[in-house]
Amino acid sequence: MSSLETKIYNIFKKYIDNSYMAGGVCSIKQNDQQILLEAYGKRNMVTCEDVRTDTIFDLASVTKTITSTLILKLITKNRLALDAKLGDCLLAAARNGVLAPITIQQLLTHTSGLVAWFPFYTELPTSDLYEILSSIELNHQEEKEVVYSDLNYILLGEILKHKHQASLQKIIEKELVQPLQLPYLTYGPLFDENIAATEFGNQIEMEMCRSRNKTFSSWRDTSKPIIGEVNDGNAHYFFQGQSGHAGLFGTAADLSKIAELYLKGGIVGGTEFLDPKLVKQSLQTIAEDRGLGWHSSNPFPVGFGHTGFTGTALWVVPEKNLQVVLLTNRLHVEEPVNINPFRQELYEEILNKLS
Repeated sequence: MSSLETKIYNIFKKYIDNSYMAGGVCSIKQNDQQILLEAYGKRNMVTCEDVRTDTIFDLASVTKTITSTLILKLITKNRLALDAKLGDCLLAAARNGVLAPITIQQLLTHTSGLVAWFPFYTELPTSDLYEILSSIELNHQEEKEVVYSDLNYILLGEILKHKHQASLQKIIEKELVQPLQLPYLTYGPLFDENIAATEFGNQIEMEMCRSRNKTFSSWRDTSKPIIGEVNDGNAHYFFQGQSGHAGLFGTAADLSKIAELYLKGGIVGGTEFLDPKLVKQSLQTIAEDRGLGWHSSNPFPVGFGHTGFTGTALWVVPEKNLQVVLLTNRLHVEEPVNINPFRQELYEEILNKLS
């Protein structure tokens, strides 16, 4: 076992032993070489099944990076523009004075001014997204320019569906899975046995709704772990598993190919998949720490990445031609905690060994 393998094994062991997660997968590539691909701990604590390197994880908000990739592909094909306004892209948005002037770039960089989160499922049986959006306070009260918001990527998902006239699952299959050969990237529900379990019901969102005086009566059973269904409440209860902000499942190998796409400047097999200028722009700080679908701050010491609520993360460092996929089931514990200390310690170790 190499020095790096030993260090990462010990870091995983420490945090698993301290109940930061049940298990996980780490993939490291540099200069197109696989430096490390290892699995640690349990994918399911109830059945005591081990994580494998090809275990499928609920990617949570890493879905946003996939959504932004699909948006950049539309822009590459001149079917959309960064300065296009929501009101010009979606008829339903045109009737909303807050939504209509928001641009694609503002959605991608979380500079739209929209509130961070809203439990749309608490408005059921009303299933019209725009009817709900017209009835709630959409503007946040923060003074700072960037406010990370699921609503931004929910709306980008709606744009993708409108432009392609297809479901997000069909779009993913045609635009990414087939050309990039990503065999496990998909929306749920999934029934594969090799899936990492997440939370025991939506206990965290139940508390979030209680604190906002929002009621919902169709919560999943809190005595059982969620397996093969998206953990995110809006994606599961309101969008039937498919949304632009969450819902995708995949493996470390799938995300590694997404990272490779960006490290190679949007070129796949000698062909332009994404406009190289757009790719370069996406991996720059456009507003505070935000690029187009990526960010450059905590827990990433350098470069750009994206994290997911379930414990997932994708990280690229272009100047080192380095990519790291870090997938954990951090919600599949008795009391979920913030795992950024784990991520930071692991990333720093990788930088120290591969600098």
